[in-house]
Amino acid sequence: MPAPCAGSDGIRDTWGPYGNADMLERALFIGLRNNFRRDEDVEYALHICTQGGADVMELEGYGLREGAFADIVLVEAETVVEAVAARPTRKLVLKRGRAIARGGKALFDVE
Repeated sequence: MPAPCAGSDGIRDTWGPYGNADMLERALFIGLRNNFRRDEDVEYALHICTQGGADVMELEGYGLREGAFADIVLVEAETVVEAVAARPTRKLVLKRGRAIARGGKALFDVE
């Protein structure tokens, strides 16, 4: 059986008007839906939304390690749980090392 994972492929489309590609938000939804209350449960929700998806898709070059793709979201939070639960502004979002959002605003037009 594959590892639990989550995605956000429907970005405000016909099938689901709620998608926005924000995996921190998706982790929040998973935590709320599954009544996750303990810190380790909320951390697991984020794992499902990050590493879990990469594991299921068998992505190479993924993860928090030297040589991995520079896909990262920077937020001001003291813990992973705070990053998920508090909904902090995404200070910087990098996709393969390229800044795509700063201060909660996209750096390009989405059409």
